[in-house]
Amino acid sequence: MFLLNILGIGDKYADPEEMSFPVIKILVLFSTALGVTLLASNLAALKVWNLCGIPVDAGIFLFPISYVVGDLLVNIYGQKLANLVAVFCSLFAVIVAILMLFAKVILPDFPGVDNEAFNIVQGATGRIFLASVAGFLVSQITNNSIFARIRAAQQNVELLRGGDNDSGFKWRAFISSVVARFPDSLLFETLAFIGRVSMIDFIKQATFAYVAGIIVELALLRFTAALASRLRCELQYENGENKCD
Repeated sequence: MFLLNILGIGDKYADPEEMSFPVIKILVLFSTALGVTLLASNLAALKVWNLCGIPVDAGIFLFPISYVVGDLLVNIYGQKLANLVAVFCSLFAVIVAILMLFAKVILPDFPGVDNEAFNIVQGATGRIFLASVAGFLVSQITNNSIFARIRAAQQNVELLRGGDNDSGFKWRAFISSVVARFPDSLLFETLAFIGRVSMIDFIKQATFAYVAGIIVELALLRFTAALASRLRCELQYENGENKCD
């Protein structure tokens, strides 16, 4: 239970209130999107491409979506449920990696079939999965915690009338992502690529991944805030609580 409380999903955190079917439907949609994004970005990260002399993994185009979905999850369903979704997504990714390892080690090769390509992909994917899951879980937990704290601060000082407007959402989404992306980039880039490229290229890659991620999310922030506002109005549900205007 101590570990669950650290992860923000233990008994010390309040359960979300009862949900209507539309609220549950959006939860299923966002949870699926988060899991698919995690897996797809892992596979895309196997491709390291050259950007003006900087080695960049292709997953950089997909992974920012996880922050967008994560911000919407914590905004609608609260910290406890958003963290629970992140934990389940991480566990599912680990299970996928284990199954791929099982397929490589246990299943016999068919005579005459060259499985070397699969072995290469599986070997790289194992490392990518470990790095991505670690970065994803830490970043989501950190992002959700800071997001929730900023919302509480906004409500306590009544600066933004409970934070129920686009400006309030933008601030907590942006600040939480700026902080959460640091451990994310540090863990992922170190575990996934240290030793594969020179130290200078590694520093360039890690720095670029952090800055580019912030820029991409900043570019999507207006759309994310508008979607958060629309969902709040249509679902009448926010921060794990039923709302009535």
